[in-house]
Amino acid sequence: MKKKVKRAVMIAAAAVTALILVYNIASAFVLSYEYEGDGGFFSRVSYSLSRLFTDPPSSTFKKTAYRLFGVTAEGSVFSGSDGYLFPLRDASFDYSADLSGRLRYDGEKLSAYLSSLETRRRALLLDNCELYVYVVPNSQTVLREQAGGDPSVRTAAEELEAYLHENGFMNFRLLRSELSHTGIPSYHNTENGINEYGAYLVYKEVAADMPDAVQRRYGKINLDASDISVIETDGRDLAIRAGIEKTAKNKTVVYPTAPYTSLYTSEPADGCTVCKLKDEYNDFIGNSRLLFLIPDADLREMLMPLFSASYTDTVYKNTLSYSDKTADLGHHAACVCILREDRLSELLDGADISTYEARTAEFERGGAVSAPRAVSSSYKKSGTVIIAGESFDAQTVTVASSLETVTVNSLDGRFIAELSAKPGERLALTGSREGRQTSETAYHTAPSSVSCEESVFAGGASMLYYEQTIADYTGGSAGASAAQLRKKLEKTVAKIRQLTGKDTKILFLAAPNPLTVYPGAASAELMQKRAETTNYDAVASALEGADGVEFLDIRGVMRQNSDIGKLYYQTDTHWTELGAYFGYRTLIEAVSRGFPAVAPLSLSSFTQTEKTVPAGDLSGFSGLSGLTENAVFLKPNFKLRAVGINEKPDTIDRSVYGDVLTSAVNDDRLPTAVMIRDSYSANLFPWICEHFSYLYCQSMWNYTPDHGKIEELKPDYVIYVICERNLGALT
Repeated sequence: MKKKVKRAVMIAAAAVTALILVYNIASAFVLSYEYEGDGGFFSRVSYSLSRLFTDPPSSTFKKTAYRLFGVTAEGSVFSGSDGYLFPLRDASFDYSADLSGRLRYDGEKLSAYLSSLETRRRALLLDNCELYVYVVPNSQTVLREQAGGDPSVRTAAEELEAYLHENGFMNFRLLRSELSHTGIPSYHNTENGINEYGAYLVYKEVAADMPDAVQRRYGKINLDASDISVIETDGRDLAIRAGIEKTAKNKTVVYPTAPYTSLYTSEPADGCTVCKLKDEYNDFIGNSRLLFLIPDADLREMLMPLFSASYTDTVYKNTLSYSDKTADLGHHAACVCILREDRLSELLDGADISTYEARTAEFERGGAVSAPRAVSSSYKKSGTVIIAGESFDAQTVTVASSLETVTVNSLDGRFIAELSAKPGERLALTGSREGRQTSETAYHTAPSSVSCEESVFAGGASMLYYEQTIADYTGGSAGASAAQLRKKLEKTVAKIRQLTGKDTKILFLAAPNPLTVYPGAASAELMQKRAETTNYDAVASALEGADGVEFLDIRGVMRQNSDIGKLYYQTDTHWTELGAYFGYRTLIEAVSRGFPAVAPLSLSSFTQTEKTVPAGDLSGFSGLSGLTENAVFLKPNFKLRAVGINEKPDTIDRSVYGDVLTSAVNDDRLPTAVMIRDSYSANLFPWICEHFSYLYCQSMWNYTPDHGKIEELKPDYVIYVICERNLGALT
C-alpha cells in the first residue's frame, strides 16, 4: 500500500512538473513568435526552464545557459547570432513588436510627428537656422540578420521616415544603411547602442549634409579603418541585465589616438555646453555655429568631440527644447537633432514644442531683429570704408559714420556697404526688418590706414563690383574700340576659312558685366554717369552684319531672369553657374541653327544647389578677409557623354579649367569647335562639351587664335567667350 501511495505521489509530481514544463515551453513559443527569432525562442525556453528551480533564475543558471547554448535566461533580453544581445521590451519601448512590424503609428500620430517637426523648423527659420533630424536606429533594426528579423518588414521609424518624406519634410533621416554591419562593428554587441565607430559613421553622414558656412577651414575628420582595433571587454548593459557580463564579452572599438584636438568648453545656461577649438581662428562668416540637440548622454559624449573638432563654436543641448537663452548663444546655421530610435516619442513632447511656439510668437509680435555683426573692413585712399559682415534676420543694414550714413539691402544673411569715414572711426550698425523693431546698435572700428586697392566698390545690393567695369558702364571710348574689334574679327574669320577650307563661323559670346545686368545696383552718383551707349551697346552694334561673325547678345535674357536666383557672385568678378547657363543656352541655340541634332539642355535638366563657399577675388582686391557667400551650382540630372573633361568642384575657383582643354563625344552628327576664352568660360563646363563631337579650348586669356590647331582640326565653329570688361584686350 505504501509503495502504491509513494508511486502515485511520484506520478503526480512528474505530471505537475510536465505540465509546468509544457506551460513554460508554450509560453516561450508564444513570446518568441512575437519576436520572430529563433534565438528569442531558445532564450525564452532557457528562462522558462530556469524558473522550475529558482525564480528569478540564478546567476549560475544564467551563466551556464549562455556558455553551453549561447542563450540568455532573462525575460527582457534576447540572444541573437554572432554574440549579439538584443532587448525584447522595456518600460518605454516594445522592441519585439517593432521588429515584427506590429508597432505601427496611425494617421493621427504620423500627423502629430509632422506637425511637431514643422513647428520646430518654422521657429528656427526665423533665426535663419535650418532643422535637421537624424535617428540612430535600434541595434536590431540594423542587425536584422543577427536578430533573426524579416528584412522586408518596416519598423515604425521606417514608416515615419517614408511618411515625412512624402509630405515634404526631407531633413529627417534614419541612419540604418549608414550603420549596417561591416568588418568593423558599429554597435556594441551587448548593448542597444552604437559604439565609437558607429558614432564616427553618424558624424560622417551628418557632416556631409551640413551647410558649408559652418565648416571650419581644416575640413572633416577621416579615420583610417586599418588604425582601428577591436578588443574584448566585460559585457555592457544587456549582458549586465542578463547576469552574464563576465561571460558575454563586448566587442569594443579602440582608436590608437583620439581623432580630435583639445577643446575649450563652457556650460553657460539652459542645459547647453559650448565647445570651441583650441585654434579659434575661423576664416568664414555667415551663421558659423552649429546647435546640436542630443538628449541621450552616451550619444552626446561620443559625438561632441568629433563635431567640435570640425566646426567652430558648437553648442550641445541635452533636451530638444529651444529658447531665447539657447538662441542667444550664437546665430546658428543649423540645428541638428540626433535621437535614438527608441526615443523618437520625445519629438512629441508638448513642453518642448511649446518653446518653439513661444519663439515664433515673439517674432510675430514684432520683436527686435538681431544686431548686425561686422566681420571685416578696409580703408580706401579715397577716404571711404568698405565694411562687410552678417545681417542675420535683418532685411536692411544701416551703417553710420560722422561723415555719411548708408543703408544697404542684405543678401543671404550678409551685408556689404561703403561709406565715407575718418580713419579709425567708430562706425554704428543697425538692422531693420518690416514689421519688426530695429536692432540694438552694434559698433565696429574702421581701419586707421589705407588697407585696400581702389579697384573695388560696394553697391547698394550688398555686392562688390570691379572699378574696371565703370568705364564700360559710362561709355568711355566704346565706339572706337568696337569698330576696331569688327575689323579684327572679319580679318580673323577670313584667315580661319583659309585654314579650314570651309565656311567656319565665329560665334562671339560676350558675357555682360554685373552692372550691365543690374544697372540699378550702382550708386546714385554712378547712375547719373551712365552713358546712353555703353561699351556693350557699341560692340553689339558694330558686329551686327559682320561677315562670318554672329554676335550673341545675352543681356536681355539675363535681365529677364535676374529674379530667379543669383546670376553673379556677391564677392567675385564672375557670373555664377546659374548666370552662365543663360550664356550656354544662347550659344547652343546658335549652334543648333546649323546642326539640328544639337539642342540646349533645359534648366530643369539640372539640380540647383546652394552652398556657402569662401569669398571670391573681389574680397581679396578689397582687403576684406574672413568672408563667405552662398553660391549656386548646377548638377546635371543625366550622365555626361563627353570624355576628357572633369567636373568642376563646387567652388568659385576657376583654375581647374585654366589650361588647354579638350573633350569628345562619340556622335558624328555633332559639330567641332575651337574656343578662345577668358575666365568667364569656366562655368560653362562641363555640360557645354556635350554638344560637340570634338571641342578644343585654348588656355584662358590667350586671345590669339592657334592657327596650327585650327588648320589641323578644321572646326565648324570658332567660339569666343569673353566678358565685357575684356573686350578691349581683343583690339
